[in-house]
Amino acid sequence: MTDPVKTERPKSGSWIALGLLGAAAVATGVIYLNLPAAKPQSETEVTLPVVENRVKALGQVLPVSNLLTIAGPTGQDAGRIATIKVVDGQEVKAGDVLAVLDTEPVSRALLAQAEANVEVQRAALAAKSADLDSSERQLAAQVDQQDVALQKAELELDNKTKLKNSGLYQDTALSDLRLNVEAAKYNLKNTQIQLDRTRMRSKDGLRLDEASAQAQLKAAVAALENSEADYAKSFIRAPINGRILAVFGKAGEQIGNDGFAEIADTSVMEVRAEVYESDIAKVAIDQIAAVTSRALPSTLTGQVTRIGVRISDQSILSTDPAAVVDARVVEVWLRLDEASSAATKNLSGLQVVATFNTLEKPDA
Repeated sequence: MTDPVKTERPKSGSWIALGLLGAAAVATGVIYLNLPAAKPQSETEVTLPVVENRVKALGQVLPVSNLLTIAGPTGQDAGRIATIKVVDGQEVKAGDVLAVLDTEPVSRALLAQAEANVEVQRAALAAKSADLDSSERQLAAQVDQQDVALQKAELELDNKTKLKNSGLYQDTALSDLRLNVEAAKYNLKNTQIQLDRTRMRSKDGLRLDEASAQAQLKAAVAALENSEADYAKSFIRAPINGRILAVFGKAGEQIGNDGFAEIADTSVMEVRAEVYESDIAKVAIDQIAAVTSRALPSTLTGQVTRIGVRISDQSILSTDPAAVVDARVVEVWLRLDEASSAATKNLSGLQVVATFNTLEKPDA
């Protein structure tokens, strides 16, 4: 009798291996189910993050017209300030009197004297012209009269000479007639010389005596202009339309090296920013920048209008003790918009921070 087929039980090590394989298969299936479906290769987009790169620079608010220092006459005879007619912050027009010097009374008197002298010389020229006209007419009349006298004397001599030749007149009597003819010729010649001299003209077309009087009038006019210039020095006037930012002069003092006052047109303001040389390549014309300061209630807006072409030492220093004080910078000018100009028109010289925003993509 054949023995039935015996069924062998697997060894315990085999069971352990089968269990591990099953667990791994289950875990792989769960992970696969939780993965998102992959997009086709054609729909895959590769994007690089945009990095905001801010360039900051210290700046100073200034009028577009620049600051002008109003000077005054210098020297021992320059005079002292007698009256000051403006105060800080006052709006003025070009030509307005800002101050009067104590030289004004004397200069005014000299000016009046020069004006009177011009009138005297002008009247003298007119009188000289009238006299010359009269003299010329008189001399011309004398020439005509003496010419007639000469003709009469010559005719009488001729008649007497004919009578003498006929034996009716003595030769001794002709000598007086000959002298009369010579005298008439002399008088006519002398008067003609005077007339010719009166009619002589200068290169300007004036008679000589007129030219002399005209020269004296020109000298008087030149002296008047000099007096007017001296009188003008007695006043300090505004050179432009603008605002008085500061008055340096004081009554009773001479105007010093700092000038009398500082003026500027504050209707349009700008910012002069100093950008580090390492950052200047990130700044361009027409670029917009934000302008901030602790003294400003809000952020201002400026636009780059000009970029310097020279690298220089930093002149606007930060209050931060850790700031770099020997940096090399390039000047950049920002024109403030209308609202920002209005907000800073009374803050010339204010230190601000200009922030230029530039967008850059990093290298892939």
